[in-house]
Amino acid sequence: MDPQYQQDPMAPNFSSNNFKSSEDDAMGGVDDNMSTTPTGGYNNGYQESPRRQSVHSENYPPPNGSFSPQSESDPNSRSNTGYQHQPVQSYSRPSSGLSGSGDRYGYSQTYQEQNQRSSHHDAGRTQSSVVIKVGMVGDAQIGKTSLMVKYVEGSWDEDYIQTLGVNFMEKTISIRNTEITFSIWDLGGQREFVNMLPLVCNDAVALLFMFDLTRKSTLNSIKEWYRQGRGFNKTAIPLLIGTKYDHFINFPREEQEEISSQARRFATAMKAPLVFSSTSHSINVQKIFKIVLSKAFDLKCTLPEITNTGEPLLIYQSSV
Repeated sequence: MDPQYQQDPMAPNFSSNNFKSSEDDAMGGVDDNMSTTPTGGYNNGYQESPRRQSVHSENYPPPNGSFSPQSESDPNSRSNTGYQHQPVQSYSRPSSGLSGSGDRYGYSQTYQEQNQRSSHHDAGRTQSSVVIKVGMVGDAQIGKTSLMVKYVEGSWDEDYIQTLGVNFMEKTISIRNTEITFSIWDLGGQREFVNMLPLVCNDAVALLFMFDLTRKSTLNSIKEWYRQGRGFNKTAIPLLIGTKYDHFINFPREEQEEISSQARRFATAMKAPLVFSSTSHSINVQKIFKIVLSKAFDLKCTLPEITNTGEPLLIYQSSV
C-alpha cells in the first residue's frame, strides 16, 4: 500500500532541542557476540582495484533476468567484482537459523543453497554464511553513496561524485557463528536511471528509502520512490532514512519540527523505522544496518530509541 500523506490528527510531542553528537558505535545493540569485518569494497587483495563496482544503464539485464554479486570463480571471496546472470526468483528475506522461528518466510531451496553455504569448521563448529541484499533509493545528491562508503570503509569524502547507474559494495560481519554479508546496492537518483530500479530492488531483504533532511523536496519524492520500489519488491523491510543531520540541526526550530513531523507520518504510513543520520559525523550509520539485521532475523535490538526533535531520530520498535 502506498503511503498516505495526510496530516496526522495527533501532533507529535517534541520536548528537547539538545543535539547529541556522540559518534555511532561499531559494536553492540543487537547481539553481544557480533563483530564487524569490513571487506574493503572491491580490493580482493589487489591494491589498484576500485573500491566499488558500477553498473551503467547500457548493461542493464533483460526483463527475464537479474544480476547477482556472487562470483563463480571464487565462491569464498569476501569481496567480489563480477556479476552473475541468474533467473529472477521470488525470495526476499534470508533464513539463517539465527531466529527460533525457522524458515518462516518460505524460501526456495535454491536460495538457501546459495546463501547458506557452509564455509569451514572451527573447533568442531560449522560456520555458515548468509548474504543480505540492501537496496538504497532516493533523489540525486542526498548522500546514498556516502552512507554506503562510510558503513563499508569507515571513510567519508566531502567531494560529491555522481552515481551513474548502480554502485555496489559489500561488508561482512559475524554473529552467532554465522558470517553475514551485507550486499549494498546504490541507485543513482537521476530519472534516467529509474529503469535500473529492478536491479536494486529485486531480491532485496531491505530497502532504504533515503532523503536529504535539508531539502524538503527530497522527502516529498519518497512517495513515488516507495510506490515504484514496492512494485518490484513487496516483502523487503522498508526503512526511511534522513541524511545530512549535521546540517539539519542548524535549521530553525520550526523547520526542524515541520520536516520531522512529516517524516514521522511517512514512516508510519510505510510501517518503516525512521532514522536521521550523518555520514560526516558518524551519526546512526552503523545503527541503520543493526536494525536491518535485527528485523531480518528476529533478533532482539537494544538500541535506545530517540524521539525528540533536535536530536537524531531513531524510531524502530513500533514501525512494524
